[in-house]
Amino acid sequence: MTNVPDGMQFIRTKDLAAERDAGGSWYEVVVMDGRNRVGLICALPGTPPDPHIHPDYNEWWINLGGTTQWQIGQYEPLLAEWGDIVIAPAGYCHDIRSKGAGLARRLHVSTPNSNHDIRGVSPTRFVPIDYGLPMPNLLHTRFADLRESNGHEAAWSQVVVHDSRNTAEIISQLPESVSDERTPSRDEWWVMLAGEAVVHTLNADLHTTEGDIVVAEPGTTYTVETTGDIPSVRILVTDTNA
Repeated sequence: MTNVPDGMQFIRTKDLAAERDAGGSWYEVVVMDGRNRVGLICALPGTPPDPHIHPDYNEWWINLGGTTQWQIGQYEPLLAEWGDIVIAPAGYCHDIRSKGAGLARRLHVSTPNSNHDIRGVSPTRFVPIDYGLPMPNLLHTRFADLRESNGHEAAWSQVVVHDSRNTAEIISQLPESVSDERTPSRDEWWVMLAGEAVVHTLNADLHTTEGDIVVAEPGTTYTVETTGDIPSVRILVTDTNA
């Protein structure tokens, strides 16, 4: 059993998937931080699409397994793989479908009271996605391309989402290095995208690996130390207004 430090929440998505995948498609809320409802969605290919619109906020996702297709507004369909971030800006219809042979997993970041009441319509034409635009807030941020451009063995960081609710930053941290100490004033959380790390708090340590989600509650002081011989990579989500 994992020893979770006081002031933190911990979700091992691989263990959750092992418990739930046998039943087919499923959904579970994993983080409620006051500004977001964050849920893990696992869907089989052939799951009926549900095109809809959120008129007043951005919804975004992190791909955590398999291949998923998004079609956003009038933009051409895109395929997202491990670690990719996809954003549907406010007012843009989005249609999401699992592709491939097995379950596809995605973490969605929405508002606590989100719903699918406003239906979308199929576009009359497709517009090519411009991948040359500057970050953040690209429709599709390719994790593999981001690592390739910054270096797989380097330390770097890149803000990939920045809006009225959230700032999400991908952080690549070198082996045996320790992050600056943080004591958030509001809930913040992160997803491990690669490598391994230990979270050090005043009362306990928490070992994390690819796919794990950690929530640091307000007033919890912590650092993150990369273990193993490759950089750890995490996407840290904080309150933009904190």
